[in-house]
Amino acid sequence: MQTQIVSKIRKLRRDKGFTQLQMADKLHIEQSAYARLEQGETNTWAKYFEDLLTIFEITPERFFEGIESKVVINNHNECTYTGSANVEHQYSANQDIYDKLLEQYEKHLAAKDEQIALLKSLLEKK
Repeated sequence: MQTQIVSKIRKLRRDKGFTQLQMADKLHIEQSAYARLEQGETNTWAKYFEDLLTIFEITPERFFEGIESKVVINNHNECTYTGSANVEHQYSANQDIYDKLLEQYEKHLAAKDEQIALLKSLLEKK
């Protein structure tokens, strides 16, 4: 799944015509850090997920289109990714990740709305 996600990020960046340096600037990180993200050497894409959605002007649903994998949880609660369908404890990773990211996205939207309301009330007092 990690490979599919970073490939999707790279494709979306190229589709928008952005360089890695431009993406790094938009995410406020070093170009080398962005390169590691796009090469799959780190999982920091999740940290920047909302920013990536904004930069690419897409929804979470569209981002995850075509990304498929399974999460295998063994008896020691260790998770690994697999494409095999014959493992006893498999769960679809896409829906779980999507649900968590959507929840995080909604929390950030609510926090933004609260900040706007606070700023408006401060402006009204002046």
